[in-house]
Amino acid sequence: MEQKDMVSRRNFIKTSGMAALGAAALGLAGCGPKPAQNAANDAATSVADISWDEEYDVVVVGAGAAGLATAVAMATEGGDNTTLLLEKGATPIGSGNSPVCSGSFHITEDPDAFAVYMKAMLGGMTATPASVYETYARGAAENWDWLTGLGMTEDDVKITPQGDGKAEWFELENSDSFSKCQFKSDNADENRQHISKFLSTVLDEYPEQVTRKTNAPLTALVQDPETKAVLGGVYEDKGKSVYARARKGVVMTCGGFENDPEMLQDYLSFERMHAAGASLNTGDGHRICAKLGAGMWHMNSFAGAWSNGISLDGEKTMPYRSLKKALGIVVGVNGRRFYQEWEGTTMFTKGEEGPLSLHYGCRHGHQNFGGEWRMLPLPDKQWFVYDSEGKRFGAYMGKDVINNTLQNQTEKTEIDPTIDAVADGYALTADTIEELAALMEVPVDELVNTVNVWNASCEKGVDEQFHRPSDQMAPVSTPPFFAIPCIPEILNTDGGPRRNEKAQILDVDGEPIPNLYSSGEFGSIWAAKYQGSGNITECMVFGRIAARELIAKA
Repeated sequence: MEQKDMVSRRNFIKTSGMAALGAAALGLAGCGPKPAQNAANDAATSVADISWDEEYDVVVVGAGAAGLATAVAMATEGGDNTTLLLEKGATPIGSGNSPVCSGSFHITEDPDAFAVYMKAMLGGMTATPASVYETYARGAAENWDWLTGLGMTEDDVKITPQGDGKAEWFELENSDSFSKCQFKSDNADENRQHISKFLSTVLDEYPEQVTRKTNAPLTALVQDPETKAVLGGVYEDKGKSVYARARKGVVMTCGGFENDPEMLQDYLSFERMHAAGASLNTGDGHRICAKLGAGMWHMNSFAGAWSNGISLDGEKTMPYRSLKKALGIVVGVNGRRFYQEWEGTTMFTKGEEGPLSLHYGCRHGHQNFGGEWRMLPLPDKQWFVYDSEGKRFGAYMGKDVINNTLQNQTEKTEIDPTIDAVADGYALTADTIEELAALMEVPVDELVNTVNVWNASCEKGVDEQFHRPSDQMAPVSTPPFFAIPCIPEILNTDGGPRRNEKAQILDVDGEPIPNLYSSGEFGSIWAAKYQGSGNITECMVFGRIAARELIAKA
């Protein structure tokens, strides 16, 4: 019995503590962790047996804006504290959404008023503590002084004055309580063209305090089975598993799961979805933290979905914003329209009249659905249908996609006539709607009726089916006609381990997991509506909070 108890105890240690070493592997094509750099660690049966290869005060996982902000705060405020910044990809500023987003962020002179607006976006989502949003607002008030203290100048950035119509939800209370700030993309110094580049350059000044590694994915966290405290992590480096002790703690800043088909199906119920930005956000950290008992929140919240084109052979997805939906209609496999497909934005239209329940447009994927603003469950396959006039004015932007933004979706400007979706392998074409329907393999009579009803609506200037804005209606009447297959597209997911106002990751009972923190889109605070520029702000705010909590530890 004594021997049996001993074996059971060893198994418990391996499951609760050392089994964490294989946590990430469960989500990485079923492969196990790489052989240990120190062979003795392959034989370890408890945390006491680990021979740490490296030791730091803090390990930060993910080098996007959240990881960079955390490491910068550690370096500039932490004295002799040492930090290891791990990046899964080959790029020092991350392979997630940070380097490909606009990089804009919030600043405010009135955090109390800003907090009211932040909480108003929650609506009835009571599971997310208001204190988290109050913390966010206070952090936004610190952004300007923090960044200028790091060397940012007023000439480096463009600032939208407070209350100048840049609130995404301008109908809500105190929507005029903040400003948007963004590094100028045409700055002479390339390192001052984006927030991620700027923070990375700051970090380069502290090589003694911060060790940066790329192509070094975290594969596990090591947790004490008794205290539940996180002791460090295991990451891959040159085909070996490296055991890195974190004397004070670990900060998870490894983004969402928009590149993981299984998680997209499990949590968002999309058969397939195209990620417009990130390339390596595959939910590794979610699986690792789940092994440690982390509670999850906002797993069905995301920035999306809208539809974007995919090639006829299914091999290529169009770049973000390649289609101008105002120049045609979107139908399902039944040949019918099914939502208000215009995906431009009225979110910055200051002074818009009428209640929020009657407004229209696309606000980071949120659209008016039954009077409420929801993330739509778009079908797996759709068709964008337009005519030769639509082609002339850029229904398919092709090589000119760089000129397409949310704001200029309302513009009607002729594009290069050589741009051809058919030649590029994206579109079907026919001289009649009947012929086009046959090529699309949708019911001919349904598509013909849909187009007739739509064209009649365009004549009247009223979309009685889905209330598209009258100035964003274009008939599908001039042959030849075109159809591009589309799939849902997403910017980022918000879900992940639940965090509190101290940036601590909480377990399923709502208690902090000792020494484990997070920032950014990894368990993001956004639960319902989203305010543009909020993700980068969140990266800086909670990155600093996590760093300061760790610095304060003895």
